Amino acid sequence: MHVHSTASDGRTTPKTLAKYLNKNGLSAAITDHNVISGVKEARDYSENIIPGIEVSALEGPHVLVYFDTYRDLSAYYTASIQDHRGKCPHMAVDISTEKIITDAKNAGGFVIAAHPYGYGVSVRGVMKGIDAGVIDSSVAGELDGLEVICSGMSMRLNMRAERYAQKNAVCMTGGSDAHVLWEVGRAVTLGYENQTPLEFLEDVRRRKTGVCGVNRSSGQNLLMGVCMTPGYIPYAAPAMMIHARQSLMRMRS
Repeated sequence: MHVHSTASDGRTTPKTLAKYLNKNGLSAAITDHNVISGVKEARDYSENIIPGIEVSALEGPHVLVYFDTYRDLSAYYTASIQDHRGKCPHMAVDISTEKIITDAKNAGGFVIAAHPYGYGVSVRGVMKGIDAGVIDSSVAGELDGLEVICSGMSMRLNMRAERYAQKNAVCMTGGSDAHVLWEVGRAVTLGYENQTPLEFLEDVRRRKTGVCGVNRSSGQNLLMGVCMTPGYIPYAAPAMMIHARQSLMRMRS
């Protein structure tokens, strides 16, 4: 439910990713940052692609949005995201977390908070943004669910997300947040055999799926960072500006 390709900051082409899914009997939501071209390309090689996107909000949190069809995803992207990307396209758009969620749901999207309490000193999760005071607490109530197993997060933070989801009766998903091919499937959302992506997504909505996965070790997180760095080098200056702006927002709050 959370996989990246070379369309954003992943290291695997959509074609290679799609063929890997076919070979291993997996479905996946390709959720590139602020772009949908990876979904479009992967669909040419596999029927096992769930249309999705990971939107990086103004304040920092990442929001996963899924759609039943690529046509719906494309319409949402064109209307709400395309013209709001910054000079570092993988990082924050100029839209608040609250508006991203509202626009996505109005467009028929299914909205999940990615790694809700992550990452590190940055605010990359909706729940962490609420804790930091940069997002109003009411925003949590607008989410359809939380990613409660994310490979990149610590077990402690994943369990915290799971406890919140259980207490508030929202759906739970698992996602590898894979940026390289060997990460795909480390954390998954479990459905029934031989489901279409559309049937599976409906079961996620109805909380009829399960979650399973493992966390990265510290060494694996470091390796992932090394793998991702080349994709950000061309955007070093705007990326630093975004980090500085988000840090200022946290200090003001």
